Amino acid sequence: MKEFLRLIAIGLLFFCCGIISSSAQKIFNGSFMMTFSSSQQNAKQDPPMFWNVDSGKVMMEIQDEMYKKGVSKRVLFTPADSTWTMIMQLRSVKEAVRVHANAMFRDTMKQPEIKTKSTSEKKVIEGFNCKKIIIENDSAIDEAWITSEIKFNLSKIYKLLCHCGLMGGFAEKGSWYFQKNPKGMVLEVTSKRKDNGHSYTMNISQIQPGIINKNLFDLKDFKFSDIPEGQNCGTVAKDK
Repeated sequence: MKEFLRLIAIGLLFFCCGIISSSAQKIFNGSFMMTFSSSQQNAKQDPPMFWNVDSGKVMMEIQDEMYKKGVSKRVLFTPADSTWTMIMQLRSVKEAVRVHANAMFRDTMKQPEIKTKSTSEKKVIEGFNCKKIIIENDSAIDEAWITSEIKFNLSKIYKLLCHCGLMGGFAEKGSWYFQKNPKGMVLEVTSKRKDNGHSYTMNISQIQPGIINKNLFDLKDFKFSDIPEGQNCGTVAKDK
């Protein structure tokens, strides 16, 4: 009887480990908050961004002063056709501008020369095990914490946002998002400029796998405008 119970316990252990392993490999669906802070005194506070990821579609809501007044400013990225949609909503006013970015992934912006170094340092962020990597270019040194327990290439989406100016100048700091094929998701990064020592930190918090605000994806009754891509954003895609 004891041997039978021991075999059951071992079987359950392998089963649970299998569940944990497979879930860690699943592509992330859920939500999280992105915040920014600066070492400079009296620096303008950069607005938080509320991210939702739903079956590949990524919706980012900018929670700035206009957000506090009831204005929802959002950016939707649809990887299936590489379109960006900039959204503005205030009660019955619903406007959206769609950029067809068929060649968005063929990045034409200048790529900085970066050096990436792995370290043995580890820490837990939001319950996820992370390791520290150092990314350096001519102007800054970034210390990034990345977890392999979440399969979501935040660096790629972030870089595309900066590439076409959708996030504004506050996001275009450091070079951590230029790393190719990061093995996991960056949850924290501090970028320090070499010339003046100023630094900024990007944090990911409130990570909720499976929890998605579906209302943010609802674009019913919106008035859409379509514009060509920016000069460095590829060729104009045609509607099928």
